[in-house]
Amino acid sequence: MIQGKIWTFSNMLSISRIILMIPASYYLVTPMQFHREIAILFILVAVSTDALDGYFARKFNEISEFGKIIDPLADKIGVGIVVVMLTIFGDIPLWFTLLILFRDIVIFFAGIYIKSKTGIILPSLMSGKAAVSFLTLTLVFAILKYSWMNESFEILLWITIGLLAYSFLEYAHRFFQTLHENKK
Repeated sequence: MIQGKIWTFSNMLSISRIILMIPASYYLVTPMQFHREIAILFILVAVSTDALDGYFARKFNEISEFGKIIDPLADKIGVGIVVVMLTIFGDIPLWFTLLILFRDIVIFFAGIYIKSKTGIILPSLMSGKAAVSFLTLTLVFAILKYSWMNESFEILLWITIGLLAYSFLEYAHRFFQTLHENKK
């Protein structure tokens, strides 16, 4: 593992995910033909960097403490921006946004707490990655708002809620287990 190294290719991919939210946000708020479809393209490029950053970190042995922080943080920032905007536009319900933000904030601060108490930076869990993948698909359906997607959107919304809840429970279990195993 690379200690203290920030400017690696995989970390730059994670950082680019945050930067890609600027044009995605711009196209979400700018009324023009196909503005939501263009925003989706930027979001999908950002999502692809999420898969690629981990791949390249392992391939080039660039796994770093910074990468363990910036990767999930980039996910949380990107998701947070999109869900807040979609709530403002009335595309997703406020309770759904609050659920997502609550979960992400708790997981983020629990990670900071674990780091301060044990010195360990916990990596993302696969259940969290699965939940974020379904959340992304749900948000894509909410952004596009095609009438033929309405029923699928409702189904995806509830699947996403289930996956978010399951991953939250896994994160909570790992949090308490890590604290218990690393008592100082």
